[in-house]
Amino acid sequence: MTGSSETEEALIPPERLAEAGVWIARLHGDDRDRDLEDAVRQWLQASPLNARAFELATEVWDDAANLRRLVPLSVETPARRIRIPVALAATAAMMMALVVMLALYLYPDGIKTAVGEQRMLTLKDGTRVYLNTATHIVIHYDRHSRRVELETGEALFDVAKVADRPFIVTAGDRQVTALGTSFVVRRDDQRLAVTLVEGRITVNQTFNLTPGERLTLTPGGAARLDKPPLDKTTAWRRGQVVLDDTPLAAAVAEMNRYSPIQLVIEQPETGSLLISGLFQAGDSASFARAVAATYGLTAVSKGDHIVLTGIPRPTGRPGSSGPLHL
Repeated sequence: MTGSSETEEALIPPERLAEAGVWIARLHGDDRDRDLEDAVRQWLQASPLNARAFELATEVWDDAANLRRLVPLSVETPARRIRIPVALAATAAMMMALVVMLALYLYPDGIKTAVGEQRMLTLKDGTRVYLNTATHIVIHYDRHSRRVELETGEALFDVAKVADRPFIVTAGDRQVTALGTSFVVRRDDQRLAVTLVEGRITVNQTFNLTPGERLTLTPGGAARLDKPPLDKTTAWRRGQVVLDDTPLAAAVAEMNRYSPIQLVIEQPETGSLLISGLFQAGDSASFARAVAATYGLTAVSKGDHIVLTGIPRPTGRPGSSGPLHL
């Protein structure tokens, strides 16, 4: 794109860009008339920032046909029957597309979710990407390939099949290649895990997974292949955390992914206690109360932390919590 420098663009308030996007979408809609054009001229003359925002938004709009990496964001909502005039629906669609284009142009570092946030994206080719908590992806689409970099976090990819354009997810020096399939990739400091839900994928052009298989790769360690229950692997899509005889230390780490309220284990020996059950992602307080009640521990809130403290009492089966369900 051409135009002003990054410094000048950074001075344009986001609300001006949003207003510019609305005007451009309306000018491209079926309701364009002399009154609308006069209103746009008045808005442009009201402030130099309005004119610059309109210029930038127009450039993005004109370049949109060539920007294959643009990803329309959509939100899953319950289906409802709403009658919308065709012209209004078309204008609204253009407005949304422009807002997305501007957002991606001004934030080229990718798309992120915050702690506890989840998001669904529909890419240009129809591929859907579900982002889990604290996830960062960068999208690169061109005529020959479809690439997504998973910088950190976890995402589920429902890939639209395009025979001559493979879909590639990179995570560090690892690469997952697919055509039309569904799979989950999770990346953190300790490991990379790839789980195939359906279809076919290849990891690093070496490992060919079958549906239900999970490949786990760790720095300096051997690759491990297992077949966990898929409903457990994708439980986060339902806002749940499923634990099955999971050591408390690992369970706490998993719960901490979804909440700014961090759980802390005061006595290291309690970290080996085993936890099983179905928990609500992000509900650290309820998790802490359940663990404390089962083991005779104390859950103490200290600002943005909940500390599990005390000496655990026996529960009947050594080292096991029994089932915990919230």
